[in-house]
Order: sequence, then C-alpha cells, then structure tokens
Amino acid sequence: MTNQKENDMTTQTQELPAADVPAKGRWRNVVTLAFAGIVDAGEDQAMSSMFPAIRTSLNMTTANLGTITSLGKLMEMIFGPIWGMLADRFSRKRILIIGTGVWGLWTLLIGFSASYEMLLTLRMVAAIGLVALGAPMNSMLTDMFPQKERGKVFGIMRMISSLAVIASILFFGLMSEIPETGWRIGFVIFGALSMLSGLIFAIFLTEPRRGAAEASIYDLAQQAEKKYAFSWQNVAKIFRVPTNLLLIIEKIFGVPVQITVLTFTVTWLVDERGFRPGQATSVLSGIVIGAALSTLIGGLLGDWAEHKSPRFGRLFVVQGSRALMALLGYFFFQQVSGGMMTFFAFALLFGLFLDMAFSAAIAPMIAAVNVPEQRSTAYAVNRLANGLIQAAVAAIVGVIGNQITLTNLFFWAVTVSLILSVLSWFAFYPFYHRDRTALNDLLAKRRKELES
Repeated sequence: MTNQKENDMTTQTQELPAADVPAKGRWRNVVTLAFAGIVDAGEDQAMSSMFPAIRTSLNMTTANLGTITSLGKLMEMIFGPIWGMLADRFSRKRILIIGTGVWGLWTLLIGFSASYEMLLTLRMVAAIGLVALGAPMNSMLTDMFPQKERGKVFGIMRMISSLAVIASILFFGLMSEIPETGWRIGFVIFGALSMLSGLIFAIFLTEPRRGAAEASIYDLAQQAEKKYAFSWQNVAKIFRVPTNLLLIIEKIFGVPVQITVLTFTVTWLVDERGFRPGQATSVLSGIVIGAALSTLIGGLLGDWAEHKSPRFGRLFVVQGSRALMALLGYFFFQQVSGGMMTFFAFALLFGLFLDMAFSAAIAPMIAAVNVPEQRSTAYAVNRLANGLIQAAVAAIVGVIGNQITLTNLFFWAVTVSLILSVLSWFAFYPFYHRDRTALNDLLAKRRKELES
C-alpha cells in the first residue's frame, strides 16, 4: 500500500499535467492584445525618436530629455505593480480598457504642449498607462494557453512588439521631418490609436477565467475564480517562492548585456572599429532584427524543451543560448575584423540569441510557479525588478565607460556577464521543479475542495 502511494506521488510529480482544451476565441484575443502591444511599443519610442524636433519647437535642452525619460521611468516603476495588483483584484479587461484605452488621452494631449513644463507633466501622467498592458496581458495569455504552448505565444507577442519598435522609429523619423507640427501629429496619432485599442478591447476581447489553462481546474475555472480570489495579504507570498526570487537575481547578469549592446554598439563601431555612423547603424540593425526573431525562436525552443524535459528543459535552453551568445559576443566585440558585412553577419547571429530567455523560460516559468489569481502581480514585480536593475546598471556602465575602452567594457558587460548568467541558472535546478510541483499539488487540492 505504501509503495502504491509513493508511485502515485512520483507519477504526479513527473508528469506536471497541462490542460489540452483550447480556450475559445484565444487567437482573436491574441490579435487584439497584439494591436495594443504595437501601439504601446510605439508610444514608448515617441519621445526619444522625435526629441530633436521637440527640442527645437519648445526651446528645450538635451538635459530636459534626460529629466523626461528618468521621471517617466520612475512613474512606470511605481505604477507597474499597482496595475498588476489591480488586474488580479478586478477584471483584467476593464483594467486594460482604462489603462491602455482611456489613458491614451494623455499621450494625445502631449501633441498640444505649449511648454517644457506642460510636456513634462503630460508625459509623466501618460507614462503611468504605458505599464498597464504588460502584466494583465501576460496573465491572460497564461489562462488561454497551457504551459506547453506558452513559449510560442509569448514569443509571438514579444516579436510583434520588437518589430513595432523598429517601425515606430521609422514613422517618428518621418514625422520629425515635418517642421513644427510633425512631432505633434505623431503624438496625436498614437494617442488616438491607444484610445482605439481600448474600444477594441471593449468589443472584441473575451477575458478568460483565471486558471482556465490549468489541467487540474480548467473545467472548474469559473468556480475556482470566485472562491480563490486575489488577496492583498497574499502578495508577500510571491517572494516566498524561490523561483520568483531567482528570476529577479538572475537579471543582475542578464540586464547588463542588453543595455551595453544597445547603448554603445554604434559608438564602439565608429570610435574603435573605424566605421561611418551610417554603417554602424546598419550593423546595429542586424542585432535588432536578430533580437526580434530570437523571441519567437526562443519561445518555440522552450516549448519543445518543455515537452522533452518538463523538469529542466526550459533551463537548458536559457543556459545553452547564453553560452553561445557569450562565445559569439567574445568574437564579435573582441576578435572580428573586416568590412561592414562581416560585422553585420556576426551582429545578426548574436542578436538571434539576445532576447531568447524571456519567451523560452522566464515568462512561462513565472506562470508555472504562481497561482492564477496572482500572476499579474508576479509579472509586474518581475518587471519592476528589471527596471531597478536597468537603472543601476546604466549608472554603473556610464561611470565605467569613461574609465576603460568600449572594447574592454563589452568584454566585462557582455562576455563575462553572460558566463556568470549561465552559472547563475544552475541555482534553479533544485527549486524550479519543486515550486512547479507545489503549484500543481495546490491546484489539485483546490479541485477536490470544489468538487466536494
């Protein structure tokens, strides 16, 4: 009898079941959310992309852009977790209608700014809405797709946002060419599109039940959502899950790579490799294009690895991709010489691994260890940690960058950071599967309670 119980427990632990019943209308929801993601990505680029035109129009200085950017990021970090908790406590659809739809009015009004002070105030208020989409959207995706498909859908959404960034930069560049009114038209258009996304949410978005993609409770999700509602007191439990904490700590080694590469590559190519600015920008585009593709490739690889090894598959993908990126980064930033096409080829290869981790592992892992009613908050907390570490790393890199050559900076911030990142992911092995199993056991317990 004892052996039978042990066998049952072992089977339950290893299988880590996932619901196989697709949520009705889930791809319509994905398209709806993707439209809002495109608009949000564009809004986020508007200020920096059109600042030269704004500076001329309102007699501003470059320092003003730093103030606008830093205060905007501060508002995003403060209100990101608040939107996440509100989305867990109330209807995610309503939060999205308010946060991305109605809030678009503030972006639209930026186009009518008559002074720096007015623009700064409106941008700070608008920034609050820029973080309203991410956490509720990610939470809804986990309720529409089971664990074995989450990498794919996260990869699709992130790739669309990445491509939207590229397209919006080109669009805002064209707007900046129109004297005086171009930048204003840009903000009005994207503010109106943001408000339109709210209307589209209201008409087409169907909010799934929390837990609707979990095998243990998918057919009882409606009852589960009512009985196991979000509690403000339980937010602290997110920090008691080791996997959540490790996903924050690993950013210390992952974040410096993207910041350094995207910030200093063009300058490095011009100053230390002798390229013209236009050539350097073309090389950087290879990294950006590769990074956009890496999100989808990573998501598909993560799902494949999940199927092969539910325990460790996603961890293998992150470690393998970052090990290869460390090797490519070493050759690209330290060894390669030649013409623009040689550098572009290495840039593209390097970019193909740059943003793989989020869709391959990080986003699906957050869903795999957090209860459905707290996932928006969990995603928001993870993003907050990312923002804080970005700010710290940017300050450190800015100081170090004046003391050493950019080639040396890339060695430490890219190659060494990636090696440390690979090593840091070994810390997940004792905890991730245990945390995942604990969630599955809890959901199985809930099912018994609901059935009784």
